[in-house]
Amino acid sequence: MKKVALAISILVFVIIYFLPKEQSKFDKLSVENDSEKAVSNDVKPKEKSVIETDIGVSALASAEEYLFEAIEIRRCRAIPKTQDELDDWLNKANEAGETYEYTEDVLSRFERCSQISFISDDFVKLLVKAIKLGSDNAVTELWAISDKEYFQSKGLVELNREEIIEQRIKFNKLKFQLSESIALTGGEQSILRLVKEYQYYDPDSGNPNYLKAIAYADFGLKIVEDNDIYLKLNFIKQRISQNMEFHDIEQAQVLTEKLLTTFGENRN
Repeated sequence: MKKVALAISILVFVIIYFLPKEQSKFDKLSVENDSEKAVSNDVKPKEKSVIETDIGVSALASAEEYLFEAIEIRRCRAIPKTQDELDDWLNKANEAGETYEYTEDVLSRFERCSQISFISDDFVKLLVKAIKLGSDNAVTELWAISDKEYFQSKGLVELNREEIIEQRIKFNKLKFQLSESIALTGGEQSILRLVKEYQYYDPDSGNPNYLKAIAYADFGLKIVEDNDIYLKLNFIKQRISQNMEFHDIEQAQVLTEKLLTTFGENRN
């Protein structure tokens, strides 16, 4: 009995002495885990925010974003800016007998544009950025811009005759240069545009350049995938080549080979 009593006494002593310490360690460990979770919860949202910001900046810098904003700015420039201007336009439209559909389109665009804040009115600059990022569609949009729109976008409103001619030449060179840069990466719309334009004007000479037109046409026939564009290029090539000397056709073929070489280098 004495041995049993002694064993019980030792057991009670162990429980009383060691249990609080183990419990204390457990509580401390639990608190540390909870703290780590709290820190983790604080950190993760911040990390997520940084990632989202980086993605947003990247998306904003994409060719599609630049092209979209350029188109929006260009369309909004053509409609009234204030309610008074809109009322005046509506009165004139009514007197001129404008169609209901056209009037509704202007009203819809006015409402949309009044809700958009543009950082800049220079939509040509945005198109250039889009093209430099590889947008073939931005090239098409650039060619649709008139000289007057280009001058307005660039803030060139008070120019004399010589300055107007100088700026027009500069704009034409820009369109050809950017079109060539995209064409040599496989931009099919840009290739077709160059073939069409070189038949009437070459910014380097100021005259038609059939050699370049047929060279780009032949280049396009070897790489384009769009069937409609292929047929247009082939039609233009056949029509031009009928009126060209054999020597000129040979020169065009040499240029085509150079274009294909550059195209291959751009793909690597």
